[in-house]
Amino acid sequence: MSMNKKTKKNLIIASVTAVLVVAFALGLWFFVQYRADRRTVDVVPMMNVTTQYWGDQTYSSGTAASDSLQEIYPTTDKTISDIYVEEGQQVAVGDPLLQYDKTKLELDVESKDLAVKQAEIELDDAEKQLKKLQNTTPITTPKPGTPTEKPIVTPTPTPTPTPTPTIKPADVTLYRRLDVDSKPYAGSGTSEDPYVFLCTDDCVMTREFLLRLLGDGSGATPGPDDVLASPFAAIFEVREGDSNYGDLLWSFKLDGNDLSGNFQVSDLLTGSNTLESVEEIFDASSKKATPTPSNDYDDMGYTKDQLKEEIEKKRQEIKNLQLKVKQAKLDLEKSKLALENSTIRSTVDGVVRTLTDVDTATANNTPFLVVSGQGQFTIKGSISESLLTSVHVGDVVNAMSYENGMSYTATISEISEYPLDANSGGMYGSTGNPNSSQYEFTAVVDDPEGLTNGMYLEITLNVQGNASSDALYLWKAYIREDEAGSYVMKAGIDNRLYKQYLELGATIYSGEYVEVISGLTMDDYIAFPYGTDVQEGVRTVVEGTEDPPHSEEGTGENSTGDSSNVDNSLDAGVYPADGAVMEGEVVVG
Repeated sequence: MSMNKKTKKNLIIASVTAVLVVAFALGLWFFVQYRADRRTVDVVPMMNVTTQYWGDQTYSSGTAASDSLQEIYPTTDKTISDIYVEEGQQVAVGDPLLQYDKTKLELDVESKDLAVKQAEIELDDAEKQLKKLQNTTPITTPKPGTPTEKPIVTPTPTPTPTPTPTIKPADVTLYRRLDVDSKPYAGSGTSEDPYVFLCTDDCVMTREFLLRLLGDGSGATPGPDDVLASPFAAIFEVREGDSNYGDLLWSFKLDGNDLSGNFQVSDLLTGSNTLESVEEIFDASSKKATPTPSNDYDDMGYTKDQLKEEIEKKRQEIKNLQLKVKQAKLDLEKSKLALENSTIRSTVDGVVRTLTDVDTATANNTPFLVVSGQGQFTIKGSISESLLTSVHVGDVVNAMSYENGMSYTATISEISEYPLDANSGGMYGSTGNPNSSQYEFTAVVDDPEGLTNGMYLEITLNVQGNASSDALYLWKAYIREDEAGSYVMKAGIDNRLYKQYLELGATIYSGEYVEVISGLTMDDYIAFPYGTDVQEGVRTVVEGTEDPPHSEEGTGENSTGDSSNVDNSLDAGVYPADGAVMEGEVVVG
């Protein structure tokens, strides 16, 4: 009986102890949660961390020069088609002096335009492949390797050989060399019914054949015994097995009726022209049999780690392709600029002092055309390659001389097509990417009072980019990135932090501010996104006060927040930190 009383006493003591331990643990947990819920993070209104775009400024330096001379030297890569002035003629700034042939320049623009389109297609394909990879389900085990158990070998019957299909030999003339006596196997030579020639892959065309096609330079009208009309349209085919019965491997069309008036063939054609070179010269539209790559990643059986590695590789590929697109667009703009500047204009008010023939000037390494200015001052400076599309002839620059303390305005009259040689001694100081090529510009001073020849000047150029003055530009220090994209830490209507992902646009002011296309408005409050307390679910107060950024009516303790405020943070798979309270949950005080 005494043992039963002792056992009951021990049980009571153990029960009371257990209750006390549980109560203490619960109390400690509620205390920690309470302390965590009392933390606050400062937020600032959007108006404090945004700006408007008024245009960027870039800086250069240069020297003033008087009695300006414009010297034009012969060039081997351009052909002069017209000269508009005579020796002794008076000219003004902007008057045309000569015209370079536009044919090669136009072809270069077309080629650069195709390069941009090709780079954009490659980038688009890579982005689609990345999405496929991100949506691919990894396998739970690695790809099967060497089996641990020796498989049972089942004899495989020898299959009956399948006869290899043969292509019927050609019953038309196959050409390795096309000349004026070559006969097409189809067509009448018109644009609607072009000649058709069957060619080998290494087929060449003679200069006379192409001149006959273009109707240019043959010297005579084709007679009744001539095989080919002039001009004519033709399709050149390369087929499997060099047979007109084989599958088409490659073809392109040239129509002399369209091309004869647009090309100066004397500079473009040689005695023997391959199919590829002819297609490139005339930018002919071709048809080629190209296999379509397959990117069915589900069938490749990637493990989780392998899939992660492939995604990282694809992201790096996309970054490289983005740079390729950017460079291709810059090359296109430079080609367009060269075409635009094919008309050489006077950069000074003055007189044509010298005008000699090009051959003599080339032999003597002297300018063949010289314009001498009359008491005019110019400024020479430089801009980086990235600004070639933002700074133009006719733009006004500001210059400052520390020597006399005076300011000047000048109008850009010329921008060089070629970068400055770093070893030539002609480099000027300028802002921008130090690894970028520099291009010299010349500006005519409006009022040169106080300037002397060789005076050093600081130059300011106002650059108006493609950014909009009406857009919202956020200080970049408030933006962070993770795998889901760029985000800010925003105060919700329940006055707690959460991740708000953004769609971003152009950068301005040397990358200090970024355009926010969507995700924020001027009514929002955001926190500086660094620090141990900056976590989702933490309470927010307006910086410098103890006040919440949003009214707490209908929110706060023992109330439910508006779930619409969650925005896209949940869609991106983001959840609050431990101890934080999601909108829509009840807060227990």
